[in-house]
Amino acid sequence: MPYTKAHKSKTREIILENSFRLFSVKGFKGVTINDLMNNCGLTRGGFYAHFSSKAELYREALKFRASRTKLAGLKPEGTSNEEWLALLLNKYLSLEHVKGERSLSCPLAFLTTDINMQNKEIKAAYADTYHGMNTAIMEYASSYTDCDEQDILSVTAMMIGAVAIARTLQDQDSIERLLSACRREVGLKLGGI
Repeated sequence: MPYTKAHKSKTREIILENSFRLFSVKGFKGVTINDLMNNCGLTRGGFYAHFSSKAELYREALKFRASRTKLAGLKPEGTSNEEWLALLLNKYLSLEHVKGERSLSCPLAFLTTDINMQNKEIKAAYADTYHGMNTAIMEYASSYTDCDEQDILSVTAMMIGAVAIARTLQDQDSIERLLSACRREVGLKLGGI
């Protein structure tokens, strides 16, 4: 008896979530389809019911994770754009994010060093996610400050870079100082939030 669409969709989500986690730790080349499917408790054959290649899975995992970040979520009712953006930036530039808390893990920061070795489709998905981040921040920030595209580009570069660098540091005090300095600079750039 064939699986239902709901079962297939749920299985696909499990594969995407687990693959993002593995790719962010081991990189594209460090993860095999067997590793991935074993991690999900599934067989290798089941992989091909969802994806045609590991490269397709990598691209889809990047988009899946990006769609589930707080920045992609809706602003709570009764929260100003400035309050929401301040909350998002503080969460992004946090120790929990650096450590890979599931609800925060941004593919831009977690895959930044691995993405350059990928094919054009994967690089395009990464670029789309990056542009989406810039657009979302600009929408919130433009409602209360006169920041421009250059401000937003420098803010997102600082945020992504800070998290990527912090993930390589071993000393928690150094990580916290880096994140604190970037929160301050990003806040100043976005109207003192």
